[in-house]
Amino acid sequence: MEQSASIEEMVVKIQEIKAAVEEEFLDKANVLGVGIGYKEVGGKETTDLCLQVYVEKKLPQKELVAEALVPETVDGLPTDVVEVGVIEAQTYTACIRPARPGYSIGHYRITAGTFGALVKSKCCSGVYILSNNHVLANSNNARIGDPILQPGPYDRRPCEPRVIGRLAAFVPIHFGRGAYNLVDAALARPIDYRYVMPYFPNGEIPRGTTVARLGMKVVKFGRTTQYTRGIVRGVDVTVGVRYGGGKVGFFRNQILTTNMSRGGDSGSLLLSSDGRAVGLLFAGSSAVTIHNNIHNVLIALGIEILTA
Repeated sequence: MEQSASIEEMVVKIQEIKAAVEEEFLDKANVLGVGIGYKEVGGKETTDLCLQVYVEKKLPQKELVAEALVPETVDGLPTDVVEVGVIEAQTYTACIRPARPGYSIGHYRITAGTFGALVKSKCCSGVYILSNNHVLANSNNARIGDPILQPGPYDRRPCEPRVIGRLAAFVPIHFGRGAYNLVDAALARPIDYRYVMPYFPNGEIPRGTTVARLGMKVVKFGRTTQYTRGIVRGVDVTVGVRYGGGKVGFFRNQILTTNMSRGGDSGSLLLSSDGRAVGLLFAGSSAVTIHNNIHNVLIALGIEILTA
């Protein structure tokens, strides 16, 4: 592909190619998703943009039927098959008041996830806790008003879980190939505003929002792996995510980073190196972590992040 155009212009062109072929690629055996990133050669990242094709495990060509093979190029755009393992919906585990982003939280019928951020509604008064649907709304299986515990039920020791809020809203997750999702997100209203604060464990507060870019350095605070750093490796990613019980949700316009999470980190706010919100962590594997685009989250829930 012509390299004289700006990276942003090239990404727009690649998005058109990706949109035209993603359904075909997702039908291939072993393919979990497709996205835009830099091609790797010999284990080293180049500066050549490509269509990344994410697979659970790379297999020799001789073990694949013709229909499962990924072409080397699509409309002149190089492809790159990236092994990411199994992508599944995913410590600060103490009972803490006021609770803060990065700590354990969860619907009373799940194990535990992460308190992502404090936000305010564009239409209602008060502040809310932001996390994932599968953390606060039990993957669609909750009712508005259900109790939200901090720490999450799995982290009942050294203290018993305590109700910190009530489920206020969630974006339903559609399962199967019939519909695509943009976000895995939900809100809880604190039962007492004195029980929550907007500051991360390092004492900082989000400084606004920004857009993920390839190569961007990012960080997060999460219940399980606490503070981790990563790099954005894929944008405009379309991917299938396993939610247990045989259910798979397909998501578009996602952010893919290097692995920076484990189970229980779901709901963490993804931040740029200068403290701006980039995404909402919701899934990962042993190789990569997947995040919702933060702007899609804010639009879907009609919220704004509390900022410095």
